[in-house]
Amino acid sequence: MERIWNYIHYAIFNFYRRVYKLLSYIDPFKLIYKIPAIRKFYAKGGIEDMNQFTDEVIFNNKVSGLHSIWAGVHMGGLIILIEYGIFNIFQTILGKSLIQYVWEPGNSYKWIFIIGLLILPWIINEKLLFKNDKYLKYFDEFDKEPKEVRRKWAWISFGIILGILGFFILSFIPLSKTY
Repeated sequence: MERIWNYIHYAIFNFYRRVYKLLSYIDPFKLIYKIPAIRKFYAKGGIEDMNQFTDEVIFNNKVSGLHSIWAGVHMGGLIILIEYGIFNIFQTILGKSLIQYVWEPGNSYKWIFIIGLLILPWIINEKLLFKNDKYLKYFDEFDKEPKEVRRKWAWISFGIILGILGFFILSFIPLSKTY
C-alpha cells in the first residue's frame, strides 16, 4: 500500500511539473526575467538566472517546491473523498441524514466532524509519505525506473484517482434514494 500511495503522489507531482512546463511557454514572466535591468536586480540578491531559480527552487523542488506541496495536499484530499463517500454510505445504511445533525447552528459536533475528517488523512499521509521524508526516497527510486514503468504507473495512478472520484460521486446515489 505504501509503494502504491507513493506512486500516486509521484504521479501527481510529475503531472504538475509537466503542466508547469507547458504553461511556461506562454509565461510572460519568462520574458520579463530576461530584461537586463531585472536580471541585475536579482543578481544583487544572488540569483543569476531567475527563470532557473523559479523552475528549480520555487516550483519543482521535491522538498519545498509548490508542486510537492500541492501534490501532498491532493493526497490528503483523496483520503477525504474516500472518507466522505464512506460517510454517505453509512448514512444510507442507517437511513438517517447525519449531516443535518452535524451542521446545526451552535452544534459542537461539526468541529469534531471536521477535525476527524482532517486527522485521518494527516495520519495516513504522515505514516505512508512524509515520515522521515519517505517520499523522497521513493521519488529517487521512481526516477531511476525505465520510462515505460513510470508511464504504466502514471496510468494506474490516474485510474486510482478516477476510481476515488467515482466512488465519491456514486456514494450520493444511494443516499439520494434514501431521502
